[in-house]
Amino acid sequence: MIGSALAAVAGVMVSAYYGLGHYYMGFLLGLKAFSAAVLGGIGNLAGAVLGGLLLGVIESFGAGYIGPLTGGFLGSHYQDVFAFVVLIVVLVLRPSGLLGKGDSDRA
Repeated sequence: MIGSALAAVAGVMVSAYYGLGHYYMGFLLGLKAFSAAVLGGIGNLAGAVLGGLLLGVIESFGAGYIGPLTGGFLGSHYQDVFAFVVLIVVLVLRPSGLLGKGDSDRA
């Protein structure tokens, strides 16, 4: 209930700031929050925090430094792409997340 209440307050604050509210305004943020939890490891609070910080740093550096390095081809408008590429790479190499525990199924 606390999480839902905080999300509602955040939605009201964002719509008051921009003067616009619609059903799609939190979709990308929710997708990134889920990606941070998966990146760190589902069920691991420290992993979710690490995943969120890692995604934030990667987006910031990707938006700030990759643009000049590629001659403007990849710039700040591709910051979401950097976050999801890192998520795909981590899930391919380590499916349980960075701090997640591997499953050991025994027959």
